[in-house]
Amino acid sequence: MFLGRVPVPGEALWTADDRAWAMALLEYEADLCSGCGQPRSESMDKDNQFHYESTALRCHGCAAVAAESERWSSPRDARGLLIGVQLKGGSHDKPHG
Repeated sequence: MFLGRVPVPGEALWTADDRAWAMALLEYEADLCSGCGQPRSESMDKDNQFHYESTALRCHGCAAVAAESERWSSPRDARGLLIGVQLKGGSHDKPHG
């Protein structure tokens, strides 16, 4: 069922393969650096110290949330405020480059 299999009545929802794939995914995700998203087993290996390059990217959704957060800064009461974000006009209006 993990990979879209449709079980027949009486058949187990998760096969041994399903469980193995799920465990592999958990292992993979547990190894990811929370800062850069790269596998820690590689990104924290001293032999790879100079083997990474970075690229500056801007998330325009995060930028909109940050700007709105600034508008709610002191003296306004922002306790408990959650700021959401969505693409204006819906995703079908997304500009094509």
